[in-house]
Amino acid sequence: MQFVYVDILIALAAVFLLGAFFTLKGRLHAALAPLCVLACYSTALTLGGIVHLLRPTALLLYALSFGLGLWAIGSELAARLHRIAEAQRTLAQRLLPPGALVFWLLTLSFALYFAVRKPMLGLYDEYSFWGTAAKLTSTQNVLFAEAKIGWPWQATQNCGLITLSYFFQFFGEFAAWKIHLAYDALLFACFAAVVGTMKWKNYSLAFPMAVACWLTPYVFSVTEKQIYVCHVYMLAYGDVPAGVVFGGAVAFWLALRKQKGPYWAILPVLALAANIKSNTFVLSLAAAGIVAVDVILFAGQKPWHKGLGLRLAKAAGAFAAPVGLYGIWGRYTLALAQKNAESGGFGVTDQNLVTVAVNGLRMLLGLPVESYYAARSERFFSYAVQIWNAFFNQKVSMLGTGFRVVCVMGIMVLWAVFLLPDWVRKVQLALVWALTAVCFAGYNFMLLLSYAFIFNDVSGTGLVDYNRYVCAFYLGWFLITLALLTLAARETRWRLLAGGSILGLAALLLLSFYVYINPQLSVIEYNGAEFAEARGCQQEVQAVVAAIDADPGRQGSLKEQRLFLITQGDDGQRWFQFSYEFLPVMLQYGSTFLGGGGGTYGTPENYDNSTYYHAYSEEDFLAYLQENCDYLFIENIDEIFADSYSDLFGDVRSNAPRGMALYRVTDTGLEWVANIEVSQ
Repeated sequence: MQFVYVDILIALAAVFLLGAFFTLKGRLHAALAPLCVLACYSTALTLGGIVHLLRPTALLLYALSFGLGLWAIGSELAARLHRIAEAQRTLAQRLLPPGALVFWLLTLSFALYFAVRKPMLGLYDEYSFWGTAAKLTSTQNVLFAEAKIGWPWQATQNCGLITLSYFFQFFGEFAAWKIHLAYDALLFACFAAVVGTMKWKNYSLAFPMAVACWLTPYVFSVTEKQIYVCHVYMLAYGDVPAGVVFGGAVAFWLALRKQKGPYWAILPVLALAANIKSNTFVLSLAAAGIVAVDVILFAGQKPWHKGLGLRLAKAAGAFAAPVGLYGIWGRYTLALAQKNAESGGFGVTDQNLVTVAVNGLRMLLGLPVESYYAARSERFFSYAVQIWNAFFNQKVSMLGTGFRVVCVMGIMVLWAVFLLPDWVRKVQLALVWALTAVCFAGYNFMLLLSYAFIFNDVSGTGLVDYNRYVCAFYLGWFLITLALLTLAARETRWRLLAGGSILGLAALLLLSFYVYINPQLSVIEYNGAEFAEARGCQQEVQAVVAAIDADPGRQGSLKEQRLFLITQGDDGQRWFQFSYEFLPVMLQYGSTFLGGGGGTYGTPENYDNSTYYHAYSEEDFLAYLQENCDYLFIENIDEIFADSYSDLFGDVRSNAPRGMALYRVTDTGLEWVANIEVSQ
């Protein structure tokens, strides 16, 4: 078994070396350097990918990281040639304070753990977008929005996480566990920012706070005791990273300001916060708003008006970073969507977010709105009541309802205010937390607009995925509260009391973890059997690809083949799973008029009232295959398929007793290539 992966080691070395450069030559505290470095990588790769220079940008980033990092370390050692041992100790202290050590211990531990266990993808949206987008980007060296895929719609989701996955496995083969590692490294960098600029004399505060940070994503991912759990550290979704980066960005700024570090360092972090998910862009605006207000009110000198112009410029920059990158990505994907629509795919189908927000505000104020929104006014106010009730009554975390979560955080921030020694710092801390409360109201308004005007009726009914969306904010808000508590604990005169409270908080979260989460439901000791279906799918794909590769009648290279999948009774997940596994062989979605992408295939006369029934006559089915596909893979059939297409396939079950067979599409029909057999 291969325990060491060179691509991961090179990526982590690059992160360390560029972080060392930022620390030694850029005055950035080492605990804050990992988040800044990862944000710079993500932003640079996004911009490079937009101008079709993704691979050269990655190579340049690696070259700069190694070159600048080695130069910075070498110059520091050279300056102390006569006291080399002392220089090494000084470097170690500067480059590995408690916060940085937290990041590296967690990241290296997870790198080794994932390399051994090799967790896979397993959830619907991981196959339908998040994991597939990462694989497309890594295997084709272009942003997923321009990668070749057999889907009819344009993927326009933000790419900040996808580019991090690309960077981490740039020099090696693609693997799903490397996606998890890249995202986890980002989470751990945010935890390091919460721990902040503590020195080794504060280790008794730093490490309990690190434990609390590590447990926080679990707190807001479990909604029912031992019934549902989200593998937050083995998950390719963007919701948890969006919330953690929101909290991490604010924590980063608080620590940066206390250190009197370089202002520029916050800008890539805010840009990254805007580039994770389109519907969490508002989180980046919330973080930018908190930073901007804090800069204007508290980052100046006495008298207060001195340097006000510069502070206003910095506040504007805090907004310019996320808005600028989000706007660039929006224009890029809009152009791609329009091009896709012109070539027969789907164009832009969502409502414009600015228009939605304006009409929602007008509706709240009782002003006239456009006809689209007027027709949905009853729905708008109905969902407003549902979201209000959900805040008080719906369990969203281990701590209970949203109202209870806010109360717990309120108690924590009151304790932090009590610990601070002077009233100026008390007011400053309370104001930062109050601003997050205002942002929470705005975030709920955004959710209301989404359910009322953007999501379909099915998503709106019962507030589908409400917990997943709202917990992104709770997660970030809780980390911000922890960061404020950290700052207060460092400044208080009652160090023992403050340390005991942080230790008690970590113990309480550990107890909640023990009560709510069985070890096999967490990253610690997950049951490998849960990936049995994914491994089975992988084996089938390998067998099919081997059969295509060995087929003497194949036309063109293996990567040029287009494949159609039949897996009867599928709700779409199986199709997306196979689409992900088959890459670079393309799985064709199917006719946009007759339906595709998994489901049940049959003739109109055999219609079975299924939501996913795709009615192809034999003539239309064959015509579509001959025009668009090179092969057809039957993974699972039923009586409907056998009865509907007996003239095309003959007695399928006698040809392939287990139902799995590969056919080549020819000008005259379908030719059997091989039965597909896999070990169980």
